[in-house]
Amino acid sequence: MNLKIAHYILVICCTLTLTSCWDQELLKNSKIVYGAGFDYESNNMIRTTFVVRNLGVPVSQGGVYSNRVVSVVGPSSRETRLQMDRLISKQLSASKNQLLLLGEEVAKQNIDHMLDILFRDPKSPLDARIAVVEGRALDIFNLDHIGDTLIVEFTTDLIKGAENKTEATKMTVEKAFRYSLDEGQDYALPYISYNEEASSPEFNGLALFHETTYTGTTLPPSDAKLLLLMNNESSNKTSIVEFLDNDPNNEFLTNTVTINVRNDSVEKDYSIKNNLLEKVTINLELRGNIEEYPQNNLKEKSQLTDIADDLSKRLTVRANEILNKLQEANCDFLGIGRDLNAYHHKAWNAKRWEKEYKEIKLEAKVKVDIDETGIIK
Repeated sequence: MNLKIAHYILVICCTLTLTSCWDQELLKNSKIVYGAGFDYESNNMIRTTFVVRNLGVPVSQGGVYSNRVVSVVGPSSRETRLQMDRLISKQLSASKNQLLLLGEEVAKQNIDHMLDILFRDPKSPLDARIAVVEGRALDIFNLDHIGDTLIVEFTTDLIKGAENKTEATKMTVEKAFRYSLDEGQDYALPYISYNEEASSPEFNGLALFHETTYTGTTLPPSDAKLLLLMNNESSNKTSIVEFLDNDPNNEFLTNTVTINVRNDSVEKDYSIKNNLLEKVTINLELRGNIEEYPQNNLKEKSQLTDIADDLSKRLTVRANEILNKLQEANCDFLGIGRDLNAYHHKAWNAKRWEKEYKEIKLEAKVKVDIDETGIIK
């Protein structure tokens, strides 16, 4: 019993001597940034835009959220941040930022120079989504809201929806920084444009980067999906719509087939001679089921085989066109250089790779297997 009491006394004494952390940042004392954007201005100036959330009366008490868009111009990201502090009451906090948009022109510069302020701040939200905007980021944020949804949430959900459909890779501020340090690996960011007919932002594919610079080349969502499949990225919501026949005499809506990809596998074969990479073959196998087939006559197994063979040929052509675009943009999205460095190191030369990548032979082969047709034939 005495030992037990002594033990409790010892624990209490130790607890009293322990220090605790009083480093705190109360939200009530801060102005929260939920979205940020960078745009290129003349004379090598940068425009920084913040979307600041006005909390006001809590929603539980009948209040509503609203945005305040603040935009300033300066010679560096840090200078514009200091200007923001002079325009916004309370302490400005970007710890809850969800979205970072890069204007098209500013993305064609070295984006690491702009993101440096985020990489160095321990409170930066490195999981914020990052995307390229056709035109200016400021114009997207000035939309304020789409329907009942504030613009930051709308655009963020737009990007996440594209990720779920295997049309965009999940790119965050942290990933962009990591890829910028990775030799032999480039990346692509979601590309957002404004749809005048719908009066809202629209996900419009992937913007291809070489190292830390936007190349000016974009892939539409259908090609972006096939590229991600070649990079072994897929989800259970991956659907491919493909034309089977271009005959104008066919009936309405009978020229296409849609398959849902349930399983996929990718293999890269490297052909190396005298420690020089000559050819890379990307073998993509897709297994799925038919989601839509308007011609509606799949009674025979041979018909499924014919459709799968036709899809294999058409997707192979498209995949090779995508590889050509990657080489023209000098975007090593598939990480061929990184694989070469890791598994065939004698054939890897970092200084030569930028030139070699555009000259090697890239070939894609796509094989489709269809094993289900849904609940009807």
